[in-house]
Amino acid sequence: MKRTISILMGSLLVALVFGVASASAQEDVARLLKQLEENTDRFSKTLNQGLDNSKINGTNTEDEINNYVTQFEDSCDRLKKNYDKGRDNRVAVQEVVGRGKTINTFLKKNPINSTVNTEWTNVKSDLRRLAKAHKVKLGF
Repeated sequence: MKRTISILMGSLLVALVFGVASASAQEDVARLLKQLEENTDRFSKTLNQGLDNSKINGTNTEDEINNYVTQFEDSCDRLKKNYDKGRDNRVAVQEVVGRGKTINTFLKKNPINSTVNTEWTNVKSDLRRLAKAHKVKLGF
């Protein structure tokens, strides 16, 4: 009987530890998504200012990067909604990361200024953490 109670208590303790770890991981993802949203907003504003003072201003290239950023922000919003509804986020994370890769490639080919680069580096850091948390390959 003592052995059965010990096994049950041990099982309960293990379940409790995993429950706390899972709740902590969920809280970390929630914080990460909030940080990604804030960093993306800051990047978008900085990019718009940088584009207005660049040779790209008023060109199709400016429209192209603005479209990429809009699509990226929309995919981040979908990811947040999926997370809030408790849905599987792997596909949404893959979309966010893929759109981030497109922006990264664009910025490598069309450097704007150091402030834009700094803000994008912050977003990339969030994307790395997000990809790692969901076991998604970043690709940049």
